Amino acid sequence: MNSLQARVGVGLVLTLVALFAVQWWVVSASLRHLTEEYVGSRLEHDSEGLLAGLSFGVNGEPQLGSEYIDPIFHRPYSGHYYVVRSGKHVLRSRSLWDQDLLIAPLSAGDKQQRLTVGPEQQTLLMRVAGYHKRGRDVTIAVAEDYSPIEEDYREFQWRYVFITVVVLIALMVVQVWMVRRGLRPLKQVRADIQRLERGEIAQLSAAVPREVAPLVAEINHLISVMAQRLERSRHALGNLAHAVKTPLTVLKQLLVSDELAREPQLQAQLSAQADDIGHYVQRELKRARLAGAATPGRHFDVSGEVPALVDALREIYREKNLAIETRLPEGASVAAEREDMLELFGNLLDNACKWAHARVRLVVAEQSGLVFTVEDDGPGAPAAQLAQLTERGVRIDEAVSGHGLGLAIVREIVAHYGGELRFGSSQALGGFRVEVSLPAPS
Repeated sequence: MNSLQARVGVGLVLTLVALFAVQWWVVSASLRHLTEEYVGSRLEHDSEGLLAGLSFGVNGEPQLGSEYIDPIFHRPYSGHYYVVRSGKHVLRSRSLWDQDLLIAPLSAGDKQQRLTVGPEQQTLLMRVAGYHKRGRDVTIAVAEDYSPIEEDYREFQWRYVFITVVVLIALMVVQVWMVRRGLRPLKQVRADIQRLERGEIAQLSAAVPREVAPLVAEINHLISVMAQRLERSRHALGNLAHAVKTPLTVLKQLLVSDELAREPQLQAQLSAQADDIGHYVQRELKRARLAGAATPGRHFDVSGEVPALVDALREIYREKNLAIETRLPEGASVAAEREDMLELFGNLLDNACKWAHARVRLVVAEQSGLVFTVEDDGPGAPAAQLAQLTERGVRIDEAVSGHGLGLAIVREIVAHYGGELRFGSSQALGGFRVEVSLPAPS
């Protein structure tokens, strides 16, 4: 059971069932004991009455005066019986008719009480006691039909079981409600985590129970540490970029010196290597700056950020007088780093603007995440090269001539966010088409 609610619920249900089972057993046993004691006290009084009326004849045979015998002992199978045994002499109640109660002689002071089967298959509660009277040992057994009490007892048990089951079900419903109410703060924490993944909040709410507060505090601390590390990494990368840029600038200045001008072949080789170094450094710096989906609490406002980016591109490509069309849903956003998304949209739009003749189109839709396409009316890419773009391990800037600038970093960003990148030809504009799908946080 991975559910905390299921564990608590099952534990409480088992506890309640065990508690009610023990209670049922205790109540039933106590009621039976009290009933048998009550009936036994009546049998004891009957025994003492018989003992008081007991006398012995000349031959030692026991005799009972009629005034000491209750009339119910004279009615056959009345449910009340007695047997008086003294030596070999036995007196039986008329209610036994031709039946007998098998009893063993007891010493004076000994007592027994047990359930037995009597006439007409009656369940009898029989009390046997030993006495000593007038120098003779006497054993007196008195029995009473226990069947009506047994029936009442069983009826009580069934009623008690029914009431117990009803109460148990009611308590189970109440405890399920209490468990859910008690675990409601955990559902709120879960909802906050989902909002955190979507970028709607920057940290989890600290208004949680004491038992959960340390966990929430650690998560918030981890988020802060991750954000700080990301910022420090970006600052360090910026410093590295400036540090590498200066030596490269000096190197390029040396390449145009008079000394190297006398060696044109060597100058060309060194210039090509310097350009490659600059290109690789810039590309790897961009890759290293990617935050991806690892930092929660961040979101990119597509409808708010992209228009400014489009305006900047219009300014950059003002000479081409491009018509850049955008279709952005109101309030569209994605749980992602702002810098990553600006890099993604910027590279794709810049690539489209560079190769477009007159038109560029950006269409954004929210479909279980974020889906957008960038199209242009440029020369496009051959079908053979488009097929290579989907192959794993193929570098985009090497696979498609004229469409590689910036697309390598685009593929890195999409991969960081677990998305999909598809290339093709635009049916509407006739040029290159790129479709990007970024999934929503799970």
